[in-house]
Amino acid sequence: MTGIDVLKNRRSNTVQSSPQSRKINRQEIIAKGIICFFTAFTIAILVWIVGYLMVKGFRYNNDVSYDVTTQIEREIPLDNTDEDVVFIINSKVRSEDIPVAGLRKLYNKARKENWGFYNQQNLKVVPFAYEGAGSFSDDVMNFILTGSDLETYRKNVSQTSSWEDMIHRVGQTPGALGFIPASKAEGLPKSVKVLSVRRISLIVSPSVLRIQDGRMMREISQADADKLFSGKVVNWKEIGGIDLPVTLVFWDSKDASSIINRDEPVLAKIQIVHSEEDFYSSIVNTNGAVALGHYSSIESEGLSFIPVLRHETGWNLTWHFIFESPARSGQWGGVSYIILNTFFLILFTIIFSTPVGIMAAIYLVEYTNQGRLMRILRMGTETLAGIPSIVFGLFGFIFFVQICGLGIGFISSTLTITLMVLPTIIRSSEEALKSVPQSFREGSLALGASKLQTIIKVVLPAASPGILTGIILAIGRTVGETAVLIYTLGSNYDLVTGPSSSARVLSLHLYMLFSEALSFDRTFATGAILVILVLITNLSTTWIVKGVNKNASV
Repeated sequence: MTGIDVLKNRRSNTVQSSPQSRKINRQEIIAKGIICFFTAFTIAILVWIVGYLMVKGFRYNNDVSYDVTTQIEREIPLDNTDEDVVFIINSKVRSEDIPVAGLRKLYNKARKENWGFYNQQNLKVVPFAYEGAGSFSDDVMNFILTGSDLETYRKNVSQTSSWEDMIHRVGQTPGALGFIPASKAEGLPKSVKVLSVRRISLIVSPSVLRIQDGRMMREISQADADKLFSGKVVNWKEIGGIDLPVTLVFWDSKDASSIINRDEPVLAKIQIVHSEEDFYSSIVNTNGAVALGHYSSIESEGLSFIPVLRHETGWNLTWHFIFESPARSGQWGGVSYIILNTFFLILFTIIFSTPVGIMAAIYLVEYTNQGRLMRILRMGTETLAGIPSIVFGLFGFIFFVQICGLGIGFISSTLTITLMVLPTIIRSSEEALKSVPQSFREGSLALGASKLQTIIKVVLPAASPGILTGIILAIGRTVGETAVLIYTLGSNYDLVTGPSSSARVLSLHLYMLFSEALSFDRTFATGAILVILVLITNLSTTWIVKGVNKNASV
């Protein structure tokens, strides 16, 4: 048969089998496409979940409601003196501005106040004032004492002798807050900075806050507030309010000059008054009226106002958050102790569980007869591996906390989690030992090694990658565990100092922050740290496994 005949036969076979081949090829293409689709879909979901968590964990992007607008003042005029006041703080305080109500609270309730209410920083407020009386000191005191009393004020403040002493004391005291004349605010040392104050509120007529057709003006964004006072908004419904014409009220033509002298036409109605009495009367009695006024006048005159949404962005996951100690409430401060507690929990859980789990697996594989009893034990181990963690938590609370008398603390939680991860380590170690070829054991025994020597020097090194995989799974379950810890660990923010210490770990801290709605930003930041910790643990153990495999192959 010539080469031409061979080619003809092959072509003939191809033609004859082509329908079947095409059908098989189509099935393979469809199966491959389905597999690729679900693989890509799964990866996309995982990337989206982790990416969303990390983005929210690293950055916050919120609209926060305040009783005042975003307008800030560095120098605040006083009523009875020509000197303006400037408030100063220690440079370690991570605040740039503060609402005037918060400023007064820092002076009037400072012994219970913490800067964390305003900037998430766990730092006690230390307010300073001047000794004796004086026109400047008295005016500032009157400005601060709105809504409080002189006795409370004097109990909270520390006294200074002069403005030079004030600057020195504030610069030397972390968390310090003080005030000086504006004329003395030039050339401040690096340890002192100016704290701007926000005290301008959006005062409105009570008619603006009425409910109409299920709508009510509850708050307004700063962008809409700026648009409102540009004169472009004619009706409140344009910015989410009720159907009511807008009337802008100004104290005098000087305040209204920013609108009146604009090149663009002013669409909203404008009222200009020339006395304080007429100003407040116009706001109250004019339907749809709105004005910019001091926050202090709201309570003193019984006025209505609209909270303003301030857009705030920044970093959630900062070095301060990672390395600072947590506060008692968990609303501010860092998570340094909580991270260390997590490492301690992982370390001691692995110390307790790994030797027991590996020795149990060695006994089950190397020393027992594979009969009915062993099948029952394996079924029990597999059943324990699938039991919900909250059941282990209840067992740990009843047995370790109450019966054994260990109390709620670190040792009770560690022992409970040890029992919870033991089935995983035993089963994975058992399968790893079974995967070692029998010829390895026979060769070692033939060379004169004892059974124990064979297990230690031959079987365990060969099975170590599988054993380490089980340990990785145990670490992952330990890091992410919450239900067990609720019943056995407690919720103290302090660093673990002994077996009976009540503490928190990252997973429990995340759960508490979310369930108590203390701070969703800190919840996401804690979740991001937890993901990073799991990633570092997995990468480290993977690197160890590769090293073990390399040594075993050599």
